[in-house]
Amino acid sequence: MAAEVPLLDWDQFDPAAYLNEYYGDVGAENRALLRFLFDSYRDLPAGGRMLDFGGGPTIYPLISAVAKVDEIHFCDFLASNLKEVERWLARDAAAFDWTAFVREVLELETGPPCSDAAVARREDEIRSKVTQLLRCDASRLHSIDGPESAYDVLVTNFCAESATSDRSEWRSFFANIVSLLKPGGTLIMSALSGATSYSVGSRWFPAVDISEEDLFEVLDEEGFKRKTIEIRSVQADRPTRDYSGLIFAVATKQSESTDGR
Repeated sequence: MAAEVPLLDWDQFDPAAYLNEYYGDVGAENRALLRFLFDSYRDLPAGGRMLDFGGGPTIYPLISAVAKVDEIHFCDFLASNLKEVERWLARDAAAFDWTAFVREVLELETGPPCSDAAVARREDEIRSKVTQLLRCDASRLHSIDGPESAYDVLVTNFCAESATSDRSEWRSFFANIVSLLKPGGTLIMSALSGATSYSVGSRWFPAVDISEEDLFEVLDEEGFKRKTIEIRSVQADRPTRDYSGLIFAVATKQSESTDGR
């Protein structure tokens, strides 16, 4: 853990360094993340529109999603992250290679081995279903640049707790993010646990140290049905990590017509 974290400066965030540091291989931690996403999407009804909020320079949450949703909107605060995703969507040779992650998910779906042709088909499906890349800012209630919209599925990974060191800001960011989900819609999310900072190359960025109990509390406060909230954790798989583990959560937002608690 870094002894001192510099002031947050998103201009110092390097998408390539982040991808290489956290997604350079499909290790135990990423395998658990992909398994969680696979399990979560598998239980969704087919159809609807999904938002990946604060997706960074990554596309891994979309690999399982396209098997269920009809349309995907992707947003992030940084233009550099959106540019990285745009490169992948455009098949730019300089884009990050997600082949191993796609293969891992397909082998969860159908069992190994997975052919190169199957990987290519799933990548094409992702590209066809991502219809908008948008800028977002979790510090604003109306947090997406573009037409206001409510989504059937909202995915947010390592976002609100990884954008501030202030707990009250984390709660505000989280509330703004989940306000984009329709009543009755599904939230699928992951977060760092035990973190006050995290590294991206030689730079350090602040984080809020949250637990499963913290997450359950904020989900309850934001109108998610208690009986639908499912939370689990895994430990970080490398001793050099600056957090203790990952928290995974799925929850259904309260319908306006019932209390459902």
